[in-house]
Amino acid sequence: MVISQKNADEVNAKMARVAQELKSPYAKYPLSAQTGRSMWVNPDGGRTAKGEPCFIAGQGKDQPMKEHYVYGAGSLGYGYYHLLTRDSHKILYVRLQSTTPFACCSCFNKEATRAIDEHDDVTRICYNRSVATIPDDIQAAKDAEA
Repeated sequence: MVISQKNADEVNAKMARVAQELKSPYAKYPLSAQTGRSMWVNPDGGRTAKGEPCFIAGQGKDQPMKEHYVYGAGSLGYGYYHLLTRDSHKILYVRLQSTTPFACCSCFNKEATRAIDEHDDVTRICYNRSVATIPDDIQAAKDAEA
């Protein structure tokens, strides 16, 4: 399956609108093992190629956003999980599930429909990544179906 650059750009714009953390180049759609990232980084002691830790312990449920990280409860407890970890996508998936946009019948318009559709698309991508064996969106879709 080949994803056109135009389609990828549209998906990336959607992702950034739905979840600000997904503006990071580490979350750029499509993730592909062919770019050299053939496995998720372990948050427990893992580091990025730039030497950044893949997990930074946090305090409590709410913390400010940190570039290239997602804050939430993951395998090591509350903290910042780098987008190179599968935990970061699990956290985003859970968050997106609990923040689904809602539009009542009387205010259901084109803009509301677009927001709901975009949210659903990004939630699906985050789910696929959260269950993916490797950081590759095509493989992630296959893993999600299994």
